[in-house]
Amino acid sequence: MLKSPAVRYLGLFLLLTVALFSVLATPWAERLFTAPFTRGLVDVCAALTGMADHRVRAAGDVLSFADGRGAVQVLAGCNAVEVCALLTAAIIAFPGKLKYGLIGAAAGVAALQTVNLLRIISLLYLSRGSQEVFEFFHNYLWDALIGLEGLLVFFFWTRWQARQTAASPPTDVSGPEATA
Repeated sequence: MLKSPAVRYLGLFLLLTVALFSVLATPWAERLFTAPFTRGLVDVCAALTGMADHRVRAAGDVLSFADGRGAVQVLAGCNAVEVCALLTAAIIAFPGKLKYGLIGAAAGVAALQTVNLLRIISLLYLSRGSQEVFEFFHNYLWDALIGLEGLLVFFFWTRWQARQTAASPPTDVSGPEATA
């Protein structure tokens, strides 16, 4: 029995999502990937911010001001790794050429992490003010924006992928008798 393309997509998406999240949940992935990646995000935020504000310091997964008035700790969930995994699974599972899926996943992850850098830096500055405003931005606004960005990247990528597929020459040429 032939399954519909939507059922095949959903099945592959779920399989890839479970696989990626299962790997991310392992202690070795935390030690070898997630923790170093998170520290790298904090270091990049400190370097970017340091170009205009020399008060910002990075120490492991904590971004802070040297005067002690404001800091953020970047934990799992704040590094956008989970959203990147979901986006990667959605793009790779989508029908089309794997090459386009890999390009889309790489570009999507880069876009998500670029916005996540802005998120972390903005939260650092918000941490110097009202705790209620910080909590609102941290728990609601930025989480929603990162999720929305993931959806938008996926939708824009599907349109790009469709144009690439339409522009590609057909791979199955049966000869002149196949034309009508």
